[in-house]
Amino acid sequence: MTADTYSLRKRLVWLLTSLVALIWLFSALFVYQRAHHEADELLDSQLAQMGDTLLAIVSAGEVDHLVKELHEHAHDSPVPIAFEIWHTEDGKAQRLVNSSGRTSFETMGESGFSEHPHQGSRWRFYSAQDDDVEYRVVVGQPHAAREKLAREIGLAPLLPAALALPMMALAIWWVVGRTLRPVDAVAAQVRALDAQALTPLDETMPLPNEIAPLRAAFNALIQRVTIAFENERRFTADAAHELRTPLAALKIQAQVALRAQTVDSQQHALAQVITGVDRMTHLVEQLLTLARVDPARQDVTPLPLDPADIIAAVCAELLPQAQQQQQSLTVDSVEGCSVAVTATWLQIAIRNLLDNAMRYAGEGARIEVRLTRTGSGCALTVADNGPGVAPELRSKLSARFVRGEIESEGCGLGLSIVARIAQLSHAQLELGDGLPHPDGSPGFAATLHFKSLPVQS
Repeated sequence: MTADTYSLRKRLVWLLTSLVALIWLFSALFVYQRAHHEADELLDSQLAQMGDTLLAIVSAGEVDHLVKELHEHAHDSPVPIAFEIWHTEDGKAQRLVNSSGRTSFETMGESGFSEHPHQGSRWRFYSAQDDDVEYRVVVGQPHAAREKLAREIGLAPLLPAALALPMMALAIWWVVGRTLRPVDAVAAQVRALDAQALTPLDETMPLPNEIAPLRAAFNALIQRVTIAFENERRFTADAAHELRTPLAALKIQAQVALRAQTVDSQQHALAQVITGVDRMTHLVEQLLTLARVDPARQDVTPLPLDPADIIAAVCAELLPQAQQQQQSLTVDSVEGCSVAVTATWLQIAIRNLLDNAMRYAGEGARIEVRLTRTGSGCALTVADNGPGVAPELRSKLSARFVRGEIESEGCGLGLSIVARIAQLSHAQLELGDGLPHPDGSPGFAATLHFKSLPVQS
């Protein structure tokens, strides 16, 4: 079951547009509130200015001329102003004039701003009187008209911004698309890869810092997959090459057994078949061991361990095989060594070194396994007093399917496996002279050098 996929571009556009719209909404509310407040202050200032002007004019005795002018310009203001002028004489208040079409305001006892119902709606008033309390002016505006003007002023700058939102979404879509072009380019390179010949992605193409690590990780993956494919191809080629000869020999021996005229000839041919099967069994086991070691991960650091117990166990396991060939097997291990190697790999390495020594040293050979301390760590040596290997040939022995000069049933993979384990364990394999042969020539020795580590309690 595959996970659901989604469009990164659509998600980014949706998130960015939503975020911009949300910010715009909060900004619009703030702008509207400020514009409404400014409109209220402007209209209040207009009321106060109108009231104070009327009071100054009527106090100067120009009431008739003022009334005429106010009636002519009553509807010029966005929010018409209604007014009343009162005159007080001998303690009796008399209304001199009021706006046309307006009923009398309720008596305004206080000066300044106030809000009261008038003609079924709410109004805002400003009242002023002269110092002699002879004239009183009351001006007012309907609250609904003030709110309408305030909304118009507050919403005026917001309408263009609202119309710009779709254009902004298109701009975000375009910008996100251009920004994601490197992702499309990397995807195109990945789609163009040949599964049979993986090549790293082009690292010369400039990429953003957020995408470059993805390309680097993908190239590292390609490298690991290429190595794995190469190991698989090499394993297949090696197995095909090495199995071809013994299979042909088995077929020949089986044909000989079928055509044998005597029981002795038949028994001899069948014995050769069994020997060939044993050799092929050993070859397949070595090939499978090498296949398990080859793809092993090199970035995993094993815990340090003391190899003495593993050496003793493997030697005890192979001792009967050595005794069958009248070979002596001795172990000399110091305690307290600590090396960073996987226990399974160490067992495989020791087993292959011992198997190599027992196969090539010959009957009656002496084999020694030594674990010693060195200046920079520990050394594991398997030495024998067999015929040895010429120095010029030793450098080739760790390659696959390379055998020494002595005829043997070995398949040439033992030292190759040990070399691979040494590489993965950051150790070093050294091939040199072993124990002295009875004729005075040196035998053969293989030594694994490990870096010493503190033993974990």
